[in-house]
Amino acid sequence: MINLLRKSTRTYKENVVYFLLWLLVFAIPIATMCFRANSIFEHYNWTHIVNVWIITSMFLGAFVVHNFLLLPQIVYHRRHSRYVWGTVILMVAFAFLQYLFHTTLAANVSMVMAQIENLESPIIRNQTDIVSQMLVLNMLILVLMFGMNFGVKLFFKSDEDQQKLRDLQEKNLEHQLAYLKYQINPHFFMNTLNNIHALVDIDPEKAKWAIIVMSKMMRYVLYEGNHTFIPLQKESDFMHSYISLMRMRYTEKVNINLDVPEHFSVGEIPPLLLICFVGNAFKHGISYQHESTIDISLSVDDDKIKFRCINSKLSESEAEKGGMGLESVHQRLNLIYPNQHTLVVEDREDTFSVWLELPLTNKRDN
Repeated sequence: MINLLRKSTRTYKENVVYFLLWLLVFAIPIATMCFRANSIFEHYNWTHIVNVWIITSMFLGAFVVHNFLLLPQIVYHRRHSRYVWGTVILMVAFAFLQYLFHTTLAANVSMVMAQIENLESPIIRNQTDIVSQMLVLNMLILVLMFGMNFGVKLFFKSDEDQQKLRDLQEKNLEHQLAYLKYQINPHFFMNTLNNIHALVDIDPEKAKWAIIVMSKMMRYVLYEGNHTFIPLQKESDFMHSYISLMRMRYTEKVNINLDVPEHFSVGEIPPLLLICFVGNAFKHGISYQHESTIDISLSVDDDKIKFRCINSKLSESEAEKGGMGLESVHQRLNLIYPNQHTLVVEDREDTFSVWLELPLTNKRDN
């Protein structure tokens, strides 16, 4: 329904442009007559204006056929042969009508002049030359008109395509967000539940704490994740919860350095954005057997949200399979922050780092 309304609005704007242009064309002869000097005005009468309007009406008829019947064949349906043959037939018909009109007009003028002066033969030859010149000139004008019509049609079509692309991008954002939810949910929560199950007998209080933390995270994923923007504080809380539960899984060989303030008073951010980088750091940078490190920092400085995540790299055999694709995150950033963000990913021999800067905005949808 929305697409139909947009298309009708686009068509309405396009037709208004055409109407105003043709109204101007038909008004030009009258405006020209009004501004002429008195000495010439006597020869510029309504008969001449009517003749000009007849010629203009032929152009208008050709334009209507070209715009509403022929152009859609190539612009919307990609039927090139139909457009070419239709345009050729239209131009032949236009040339024939123009020839009939100008020859008839020239014959009438010659007859009048011959009655005034006995100069019929020279006038007829002169009028024949004028008819040929006018025919060539009008055909050139017709080709230029078709070209301009084609350009205007493509302009409005491009605007329509851009709107469709924006709609697809918005839908793609929704699908990416849903995809991130599914990536975070199953594997992570399954392992956390296994850890909680093991803690029930060993440390019941810690098991209760873990259940509360996990329930808060699930609530965030299910409800806050539906917004386009959420307060930076909520994303920070989610990251704290995620890391606190991940600490339960690993030994003292894993060094997790978290430089994230407890409270952020400003800042909005797309939900589940930073957790993508953090999740990848744990999946590909943590080892149960070897010393491994993850350094995470988040701050608000100089009207920017600054995030950094550096983790040690493991061999492919040690790293967990899967992960949250950085390419999809990069696409998401380009859609939400076009030319407004900085994302630097450095893949070195022993470390993997992500640097992200976002504008400090207040865009949250309630």
